[in-house]
Amino acid sequence: MKLEKYKSKDPKKTGIILFTIVCILLVTGVFLYTSFASFETNETFNIINGEVEDLGDVYFAFYVDNELVSEMPSQNSGYVLSSSECTNGATVEWDNAKWAPLVTNLNKTRTKCTLYFTKTKKVQTVLGELEVYDYTPDFTKSACDDETCESHEKGIFETTDADGTTYYYRGSVENNYVLFANRYWRIIRINGDGTIRMIYDGTEAHDNGESSTDRQVGTTQFNTANNNNMYVGYMYTSGEPHGTGTSSTIKTANDNFYTSVLASYSQYIDTNAGFCGDRSAINNQGGVGTGTVTTYNGGYLRAVESDPDLTCSSTSDLYTVSSSNQGNKALTYPVGLITVDEVLLSGTGGGVFDGSLNHQPISPNSYLTTGNTFWTMTPAGGYNPFGHTDWFSLVFRVSASGNVDDDYSTSTRGLRPVINIRNDVTINGSGTKDDPYTIS
Repeated sequence: MKLEKYKSKDPKKTGIILFTIVCILLVTGVFLYTSFASFETNETFNIINGEVEDLGDVYFAFYVDNELVSEMPSQNSGYVLSSSECTNGATVEWDNAKWAPLVTNLNKTRTKCTLYFTKTKKVQTVLGELEVYDYTPDFTKSACDDETCESHEKGIFETTDADGTTYYYRGSVENNYVLFANRYWRIIRINGDGTIRMIYDGTEAHDNGESSTDRQVGTTQFNTANNNNMYVGYMYTSGEPHGTGTSSTIKTANDNFYTSVLASYSQYIDTNAGFCGDRSAINNQGGVGTGTVTTYNGGYLRAVESDPDLTCSSTSDLYTVSSSNQGNKALTYPVGLITVDEVLLSGTGGGVFDGSLNHQPISPNSYLTTGNTFWTMTPAGGYNPFGHTDWFSLVFRVSASGNVDDDYSTSTRGLRPVINIRNDVTINGSGTKDDPYTIS
């Protein structure tokens, strides 16, 4: 028998079969692509005792305002992560500082995680309607646009103070400029009572992080001595931890600025809100806050633990004018200084501070950073600072590069007055450098 190569008797039928197979493959490919096309692949590893185990791919899908998109929204675009869900029992921990997901409980390959983003909430304020982030930042990290910062968070965030919900500006914000009394100011926050707290920023508008002595009202000592706990006070009385009998050196300079520059604009300045110079003590031995008894004030602990608090623990340390319905009523004029807590909220990272070996992260492009060291109103305490055997009274300051540290009360540092604008004024402008808010 002669063997011959097989030849199809029906070439047309064979073509139809092949075409059908190709179509099935194409449909299957499209289905698989649709299932995974909107996901981004990342390698995830566990590192245990130096051994690395590849657990496979994780695929992320992004929904923005309930609409599937190919990329997640960028940081500071007005969106926040509202919820997430993963297959295989995995979960997502969201890092706002890095603006990135961290997948945990990952033990299987081909895990899918879906992230849902929604717009930040909007609130009505004396400045109009504002977009506000309602999550709590990581205050151990500095926040600004500079590459040295650990977070690039920028915007308006909310927390609480003694009067309710307060909205504070964080990072390298560019929408908190105010032109008032022929001077430029930067808004620190909208207080819980709706008043606007702002800090002096010069006779002309300056960029974030711009180094200029114009951004402060000269320099001054906090007090002329540093050998007694009383000299950490914005006002003080010998032998009293919370005394208000004598004005500090810096208060005198601040009052002089008010009378020479702000007095004729007093109708716009709030006289009820106060300025906290917290002299509460965190150590419990007898006599703290007087003489040379070692004392660590409340602000010391909050700075080390990166835990800002906008309430004032003692009425005696909430400096207000006589017409106020709160505080110590000891001020002649409604002007004060920024607190270390407000500095932490603004984007300066907290943590360990120890003199010349300050480990706190800098924020060189923050709206508060001026290239000059300036005073806060917050006492650190009376103790032997790092590297010293002598005892000193110490107050917090902000450095030229934007970190915080304790400083001798006798040091000469920048003065940046802080005032509160009434909540019933008319505001114009958009708050930018070229179109600052104005008050009428």
